[in-house]
Amino acid sequence: MDFKLLKQELQNGLKTLENLENIITIFGGARVGKENPAYQSVAKLTYKLAKHNYSIMTGGGPGIMEAANYGIMHYKKTHPKADSIFSIGLNIQLPNEQNFNPFVEIPLQFENFFSRKFVFNSNTTAFIIAMGGYGTLDELSEILVQIATKKQQEIPIILYGKHYWKGLLKWLKHTMLAENAITKEELKLIKTANNPKEVLKILKNFYTKKSDFQLHTS
Repeated sequence: MDFKLLKQELQNGLKTLENLENIITIFGGARVGKENPAYQSVAKLTYKLAKHNYSIMTGGGPGIMEAANYGIMHYKKTHPKADSIFSIGLNIQLPNEQNFNPFVEIPLQFENFFSRKFVFNSNTTAFIIAMGGYGTLDELSEILVQIATKKQQEIPIILYGKHYWKGLLKWLKHTMLAENAITKEELKLIKTANNPKEVLKILKNFYTKKSDFQLHTS
């Protein structure tokens, strides 16, 4: 591992994001085509999130990532005064080269998964996980481990597309939880949503409760 490059990637990524607020990170598969309903659903979701002043951060590639970046940029194109929100992409160099999709406004290039994941986690308001494969599962499990072990502050983790994720949720509940491999509290870290309205409700409920807690403990 090139530690000098690793350090540069971390410094550049953290410096770029440090002054940005209300970033929602969306993970999802690169193989999801534009004809897939999941692509259109995510694009509509990020358009709606942009309307509520959320920036969007993705892996910067094709598929679900492109859909997410497209949604916010479509909103910005039709609302020129929306200059406080941004479309961010954290691309990773792979053997089969993955290029930035054309809707990334702030591109950050990485060679190391470690530095990329660290930057993803550094300034994110919520994680939304849409249709994807092994890479998406890796990103989901990484977040769950970090939050469950208290290495990272709890923020919303939302599985988007209930039908796609119902098999995993059933296994988590009826196998992992039943065998005491996870706790009820750890299972509750995961929320599900099918549309922007449900996502916004989850975000509102979480941050309202957090504000109330901080108010009563200060």
